[in-house]
Amino acid sequence: TILLCISISFSFYLYTQKNLSASNEYIVSAEKGQRASVTLPDGTKVWLNSHTELRYKSDYGVKERNVFLNGEAYFEVSKDKEHRFVVNAGEMAVEALGTAFNVKAYNEDPDFVATLFEGSIKAGTGDDNNVILTPDQHVSLNRKSKSLTVGISENVLYARMWRNNELAFEKEKLDDIAVLLNRMYNVQLKFKSDKIRQYRFSGVIKNNSLDNVIEIISLTAPIIYESHGDTIILDEKP
Repeated sequence: TILLCISISFSFYLYTQKNLSASNEYIVSAEKGQRASVTLPDGTKVWLNSHTELRYKSDYGVKERNVFLNGEAYFEVSKDKEHRFVVNAGEMAVEALGTAFNVKAYNEDPDFVATLFEGSIKAGTGDDNNVILTPDQHVSLNRKSKSLTVGISENVLYARMWRNNELAFEKEKLDDIAVLLNRMYNVQLKFKSDKIRQYRFSGVIKNNSLDNVIEIISLTAPIIYESHGDTIILDEKP
C-alpha cells in the first residue's frame, strides 16, 4: 500500500437544476468535473459529487420525502417525524431518521455503499433484506447477489471528504482510482501495464488539478504517465 500525504487546495461547485413541469419533477445534477449543493423544500441539505443526479417530485414532503439518486451524495436531513425521508438509489433504499449520511450509488458500480455519521438509517433492498446502522458504520450492497455487508471503517470520515475538495483513498486500487478521476475530471486513463492496475493507495490529497493528482501518484509509485488531451496513459517505470 502506498501512502499519499500531499496537501493542495481547490474548490468548485457547479450544478444544473431543472423543473420538468410535465412530470412534476425537479432534477439537480452535477456533470463530470463538477459538484453541486442544494437545499430541499424541508430544509434538508444535499451535496452532490461529480457525475451525479438527484430527482424529487413537486409533492415532496406532502406524504413522504422521497428522492432518487444516481451517483454519490451527502445528506444532512431535517427532522420530521411525520414524513419519512428515503433515498432511492437503484436497488438500494436508505431511510433516515434525522441524520447525516453518505450514499455512493453509481449505476456502473458493482456495489452501492451507505455510510452513517450521525443518527440512524435503515438500508437495504426492502422486505426482510434490511439493516439498521449506527454512527461510523457503513453497509455495502452487492448488486449481483443482493447481499448486504455491514462494517466499521478505521477512516469512516473518508466517505465524506470529497465535500471539502479532498480525495481520500483507503487501500484503493489504481484501477478504481482511474474511475474516480474520470468522474471528477472527465478524462480517460489508459493502462499500458495490467500490473499497475493493482497498485493500492491510502491517504488524503487536497488537489486543484488533475495534473497534480497524477504527478503525486507517479511520485509515490513506480509508474510513468503521458497526457494527450483528455487521455492519460499510464505505464510501469522502465
